[in-house]
This record gives sequence, C-alpha cells and structure tokens, in this order.
Amino acid sequence: MNDFRKQQGQQKYHGQNQQTQINLRELKRDISGYSKLEDLPAEKVIDISEKLGDHLKIIGLKTSQIRKFLDGVRKLDNLFVRGKNFDKEQVILLKPKLAYAAGRQKEIKPLMEILGPAIDSGAKSYKSFKKLIALIEGIIAYHRYYGGE
Repeated sequence: MNDFRKQQGQQKYHGQNQQTQINLRELKRDISGYSKLEDLPAEKVIDISEKLGDHLKIIGLKTSQIRKFLDGVRKLDNLFVRGKNFDKEQVILLKPKLAYAAGRQKEIKPLMEILGPAIDSGAKSYKSFKKLIALIEGIIAYHRYYGGE
C-alpha cells in the first residue's frame, strides 16, 4: 500500500513536472532576491514553506528525511550559543551534507535546490541563520499539514 501511494505521488510529480519546476525556480528566486535571509519577510518565509512542503509531500519525501537535516542545523545553533560563536563556515558546510542526501535520494533534490541559496544567505549573520531555521521548520510543518508521512 505504501509503495502504491509513493507511485501516485511520483505520477503527480511527473504530470506537473514543468509547472513544478517553474514554481521551484520562483521560490529560489524569492530567496535569492535578498542578500541576507534576515531581510526575507515572514510572509515570504511562510509562502515558500507552504509551497515547498506541499511539493515535497506530492513527490513522496518523508518528514523524517527533512527532520534529519533540521537536526543538524539545530546542533549548529546550539554550538553558536545565541550568536556569540557564530561561524559562517559551519553554516556553508551544510550544503555538502544536503547534496549527499540528495545524491542518495532523488526526492531531496528540490529541497536542496531551494535551501542552497537559503544556506548561502543564512551564513551571512546569526539573524539570517535563525531565519534559515524558521524556513526549514516551516517546510516540515506544511509538509505534515498537507499529509506528508
């Protein structure tokens, strides 16, 4: 039964591939339009989170896979001690971890496409990094809201 649901999600994904790609480019452009992620308005964070969360649910990505990445980001946040030890190098090094996960599982690739520019922007300041965390948490929340496992 679970394989059947995944196939349905992949069929939906393939049927909407061109439209979905346009939407992903749009989301990426929304994030890239701000030099610092901290300047991204909360309404935009919610909009991006909702659209990407729904998309990831459609293509069959499991919540646990997104949460694994969020756990790594939160571990960094704990090391930064409220911004006092902020290290942009550590934030940038999240990108290869996400790329590795996307290489292992193709459903993670859209998440990587959107979070790549968000990680770059999130590395500019501790406030931007906190906005990156909010974005990832929002993606997980909307993924679950739309029925993601």
